Amino acid sequence: MFFDDETTKFKLKFLGREDITTKFGVISTMIFRPLVQSGRVFKEQESLTVWVSDDDNKLPVRIKASLAVGSIKADLDSFKGLKNPFKIKYTE
Repeated sequence: MFFDDETTKFKLKFLGREDITTKFGVISTMIFRPLVQSGRVFKEQESLTVWVSDDDNKLPVRIKASLAVGSIKADLDSFKGLKNPFKIKYTE
């Protein structure tokens, strides 16, 4: 992982693939669970889940996290300037 000018090692689990419904339509995604430090922010070490588009962009589409107090879910709201076409399976 790169943050500012530093490289940090971290563990990441691949959980599988899933088609998810977004404001853009149904998107094929890969699901990952990075191991985070539990305690102050996150409830447990496996509290964060990230859905990344299963196309050439590998765009983060959704994030869910169980926090020490409550939870959060965030979906991609907009995008621009992608190198490759954003693959949408179909719109509902």
